[in-house]
Order: sequence, then structure tokens, then C-alpha cells
Amino acid sequence: MVQDIPEIITDPASLERLAVYKVKSLTGARGELVLPCIPSLGDRYIKQIDALLVALGQDFTPQESNSLHEIITQRLQEGFAASPYSRLVFRYDPPNPMQGLTSGLKIQVRAIVPTTEAKYEGWVQNRSGPLFGSYPDAKVMSIAAELSDRTAPILDIGSGPGRNTLPLAKLGHPVDALELAPIFVDQLRTLSDRLPIKVTLGDVLSADTPIRSSYYQMSIAAEVISHFRNLDQVRLLLTRMAESLRPGGILLVSSFIAVQGYEPDTIIRQLSQVAWSFIITPQELFTVTENLPLELVSNEPAFEYERHNLPAEAWPPTKWFTSWATGRDLFPTDRQPPMSLRWLLFRKL
Repeated sequence: MVQDIPEIITDPASLERLAVYKVKSLTGARGELVLPCIPSLGDRYIKQIDALLVALGQDFTPQESNSLHEIITQRLQEGFAASPYSRLVFRYDPPNPMQGLTSGLKIQVRAIVPTTEAKYEGWVQNRSGPLFGSYPDAKVMSIAAELSDRTAPILDIGSGPGRNTLPLAKLGHPVDALELAPIFVDQLRTLSDRLPIKVTLGDVLSADTPIRSSYYQMSIAAEVISHFRNLDQVRLLLTRMAESLRPGGILLVSSFIAVQGYEPDTIIRQLSQVAWSFIITPQELFTVTENLPLELVSNEPAFEYERHNLPAEAWPPTKWFTSWATGRDLFPTDRQPPMSLRWLLFRKL
């Protein structure tokens, strides 16, 4: 019986395809792509990941692609809902290193969700020097100096390690410091020895965190609203702060306010949460303060005020303050972004 002899391949194009396949079997790839969980950028992320897979020689069926896209979309939504600090991790590994990329890729898609407390602990462990500056906010100290009663009690919400709390207490003010991150609470308790400071671990937005009513002459929340996620949280903060004040008391907060006429779209609003730069429009500011017993006394740019009133050796407070306070952390540009950090001063009616 005569066996069929396979045809000898001499076609250059066919030989090249086989050679490329052999190279693919000898090629390995592993790695991960880490992206902020911003659902409104889901389509952009999917195109980026698809391009990566094509570059790695992966040919998915439409069904496989759709399944992967659905998983990416779901993880983005879950991560963002849980925390603005969440990250989407797209990881790929060869299931069989001996076969290289010809055996496909093992793909994992997950969302990493750190807490605010964990983020701050990471800052303390990985950054040198004072995290928020060595000096108190010039605006805080200026308003405190105008209080007629130099021993009036003050509430410091989001006190951190005590950048404002400690100087206020050294002036003689009893200060109640409320802080969410345990690592800062421990630091402040250590530094506040023999000073009129009461430190409380808690979340101002939680009903389980008690705040004295009609007790304080001044209530401050510096660099707190920038971490918020919606206007209901802003309204709740201002309501609790107003309730804590005596009639005529002073309420001081810093917040990113958009320029008149600018309306952030969904991408910008979600990114502002990721970048600790939560944006409020002037109309929204009016809405969240409506019917509260508060009178807006002043609305000043925090960057300009601090630059002109802090001691020369204290400027800038941190390496990141200039870009952050001017809105350039969210909008990396040499031009003026359509928002900036503002000092908002209210008086309780």
C-alpha cells in the first residue's frame, strides 16, 4: 500500500505564518493593568484592554469579548460604589508557560477597595514629614483671633494629627477634635498631653458619633468636604456643624467650588471624588445650605489666602497643596481650571 506523501510546503507566506506561530509558543506574557474605578470611563478602559489583548496575540470570540466587557463594567461599578479610592486590577498570566501565548491567557479582573483609614495609614508609612504641613491654616487662626472669648470652645472636624487643633488649644481654647482615622487619633492623643483637647474617633456623618449641641463658638472642617461623595453628605455635615454652634457662632469649611456657569459632567464628577477634589457648583452650594440657620459671610480662594497670610517659611504647606488647591490636581494644566478650593465662612443665625 502506497502511503500519501504530504506535500512539501514551500509557499513563503505559509512558512512565515507557521514561524510566527512557533515564536508565539515561545513567547510568554504576564502583568497587570491597574486603573481607578471610574464607571463613566468604562468604554475607554475596555478599548485599552482589548488593544492590549490584541497586541498579545489573543483572539477572542464575540461571546468571550462580551463576557469580559461585562465583568469589567461590573467590577468598575462595584469598586466605585464601595470607595472612590478603589482600583480595577486586570491581571493576565500564561496558563501553561511551556506553550507560551498559544495556550491563551489566564485573566483575572477584580476591584481593590481600600478604606479611608487604610489610605491615611499608607500615607503615614510611605511619606516623610508632616502630611498636611507644619503650620495651622492661616484662615483658621485668623478667625479664631477675632473671637471675643479667648477661651470659647471650638470643634475641629477631621482634625487629622492636630495641625489646627494643637495651636488653637495652645491659645487657651478647649478643642474637641473629631477624626475618622485611628492612626491620626493616636498621634493627636500623644501630642495633646496637658492641653485642653478632647479627641474622639468617629465619623461626623454617622449618627453614632455624638456632637455637643449649641455648645461651640467656632466649628471648623478643613479639607474634609473634598473627600465627600454627594451633596447629601455635605448637607449633613453643615447641619451637624450648625447644630453644634451657639447663636452667633462661626462655621468655617474649605470646599472645591466650581466657577459660575460651569457644570461638571459625569466623568469629571466621578474623577473629582477619586482625586479628593469633590466639586460643588454655586447653585448646589445654595441648595445644601437652604433653610439652614446659616449666613454666608465670605467666600475666598484658599490658595490665595494661605499664600498671602502664612509665614514665608510655611509656604507652601505641602508639596501637593498648590496644584491641589488650584484644581490642577484634577485638571493638569497651566491654565486656570474651572474650580478651586475656597474658604467658606458662615455665621449661625
